[in-house]
Amino acid sequence: MQPTNTLFPAHTGQHYLAGQWQALVPDFFPAINATTFEAMPWRFADCQNDELIQACQAAAAAFIEYRARSAKDRADFLRQISAQLKEHSAELLQVTALETALPTARLQGELNRTCLQLEMFASNLETTLQAAICQQHADPQSTPPKAALTLTQIPLGPVAVFAASNFPLAFSVAGGDTASALAAGCPVIVKAHSAHPATSEWVMRAIEKAIRICNMPAAVVSLLQAKSYAISHQLVQQPEIKAAAFTGSMRVGMALRQSINQRPDPIPFYAELGSLNPQLILPELSSEVAPVLAQQLVASTTGSGGQLCTKPGLWLVPQTAAGEQLLVTATAAISQIPAQSLLHPGIFQSYQTGAEHRAEHATLIAKGASAERQAQALLYSCTLAEFKQRPQLQEEIFGPCALAIRYQSLAELEDFVSTLPGQLCASLHAFDATKPEHQQLRQQLAYHTGRLIIGQMPTGVEVCPAMQHGGPFPASTDLRTTSVGLAALQRFLRPLCQQNYPDQ
Repeated sequence: MQPTNTLFPAHTGQHYLAGQWQALVPDFFPAINATTFEAMPWRFADCQNDELIQACQAAAAAFIEYRARSAKDRADFLRQISAQLKEHSAELLQVTALETALPTARLQGELNRTCLQLEMFASNLETTLQAAICQQHADPQSTPPKAALTLTQIPLGPVAVFAASNFPLAFSVAGGDTASALAAGCPVIVKAHSAHPATSEWVMRAIEKAIRICNMPAAVVSLLQAKSYAISHQLVQQPEIKAAAFTGSMRVGMALRQSINQRPDPIPFYAELGSLNPQLILPELSSEVAPVLAQQLVASTTGSGGQLCTKPGLWLVPQTAAGEQLLVTATAAISQIPAQSLLHPGIFQSYQTGAEHRAEHATLIAKGASAERQAQALLYSCTLAEFKQRPQLQEEIFGPCALAIRYQSLAELEDFVSTLPGQLCASLHAFDATKPEHQQLRQQLAYHTGRLIIGQMPTGVEVCPAMQHGGPFPASTDLRTTSVGLAALQRFLRPLCQQNYPDQ
């Protein structure tokens, strides 16, 4: 099945470089149907080093023009990308569903989020982004004399963006990293994820049309298709690249950081690497609330095939009657979860392997339905002492799987938090703000996570100015930054102090 329309009459399978669709050599890889694991007829070129160099040089040239564009021009550009995605959403979602096996409702919601991100940054450019952060007026009569100073922000330069496997739209070609970099005034070179190359080309077609309508420099956005990891490492080492944004696994992210560290000039690397997102259920959990909370935990763990970076992978459950009731309800709920297709065969195989390894160190207490080439929902259990003694249990499993950790006292829970690695988010359930010991635990947990939640699930990252999506390492490589929300733009700006300029 090949969707067609006037925007995108057929897949080219090429890269978008310097305003042109092109590929140097016929070295191709196929798009894969995520449900059947079969190769689809769409083929995509594997980027070559010469093409990479061309893209980076073109982006550097485009930067000179793009950084001079007004905030309004950039806002219009972002809005036009959103408009093009909406106009051709039916065909785009049809392709994305084939490549990812994600349901239409989830994909429509993700597309809405993608457009919302673009429009949020556009609105920010139109209303609040000021050139001057603060100013000091000249005072030649003071001792010593004071100079006229204006603190401003300027864009860094071309940014390398690595598309994520689990968000083919919202963290991909036109996702939050691209939107925030473009808003800051930086050209973007996107390394498409090989799990959804056709989706990436469709989105780039929409951006290409927006570039033409808004008369932007042709190389303000480039798209590289590549199956090999080598091209990613070469990309972050190019001298024209001034920052990189990544969402993916710890293994790949840390390897990219090593390549960046080999550069003669350091650049910021904003990477989201993974998280267990612990759910701390306090001993005050009541028997009335326990069944409801259990259903929420199961839904959050298995939604989208458990392939969300905010999935609640650890449940800290008190060894109380209500805690046992929660596990009984969760076990029954897990057994009703159908098997689910994951994003691509590689993720499915990693899930199978991870589940097998976990079974060696924890007790399987619940499992959902099984089917060929589909992931089975799984719930494991261990004590907190076992969790601390077995580092294998602290590894993230990407898929519909969680580990329930049984603990005995609040003091034991506090000890768990004290050694907790950095997380994207964490939740406290049965929290009572009037109890000093609960407040103490909350304050302690705040230093281990980027988003601290009271009484809600961590999945569902709202796109809004106040959102923080990042956290202490290893959740991300820079705990001061976020990849969601208006503050994401600050990653691609740097301060410049202007002293005694004529217009001061």
